Amino acid sequence: MKRKALVAVGVTACLAATASADFVDFTGEVTDLGSGVSAIDMYANFSDAGNVFLNIYNSNVVNGDGIANGGFLHLDFGTLSEGEGSWLPSQSADVAGLNSLFDSYVTAGYSSIGAGNSTALDPNFLNNGNGLGAYIPENAGWYNGNPDNVQSGDKIHLGHFVMATSDVGFFNFSASTGWKADATTSQVQFGSGSWTVPAPGALALLGLGGLATRRRRTN
Repeated sequence: MKRKALVAVGVTACLAATASADFVDFTGEVTDLGSGVSAIDMYANFSDAGNVFLNIYNSNVVNGDGIANGGFLHLDFGTLSEGEGSWLPSQSADVAGLNSLFDSYVTAGYSSIGAGNSTALDPNFLNNGNGLGAYIPENAGWYNGNPDNVQSGDKIHLGHFVMATSDVGFFNFSASTGWKADATTSQVQFGSGSWTVPAPGALALLGLGGLATRRRRTN
């Protein structure tokens, strides 16, 4: 039985009063997939749905020490062909033997997986494991590899991270993001933030929420 818990929080009145209408924060949704496996879907939130999402960079996405503990699970074409899964959503599919709910991948705002998802991995990602494996390299990034296919909205999907349920409480996502105010401008803006499930936040799987979030925005 699959259970989902949305873990989110609004910015304080002080922040809301001083922030411009662009990047707001990162938030995550925790889903219990059953059999001791859970997934966290991460999102970048914007206060204007007309914003154009460009990329994630300088990321740090972990659910353990990044060496022996934690790590993310894959169930994709890379798992079958190379022994370790790919972080590209184009390698994820819902076909015989594959189930995208149990496959970890990053995405640059696309609402679907498979060949139509043009998310690409940056050199920090590719030069450290070729975009494969249980861990995301430190400072790795991903972006929309087909800018003509504009990804916009007030809630941009950034990735689907599958892990043992016992590791959910150790999950941490921090990154910087680039975006434009709309499709007509060439000015790129940048912001950064983080989202963490504290140890008590693992109880979100039982219907309780917890959140620690920090946010910083620059032009």
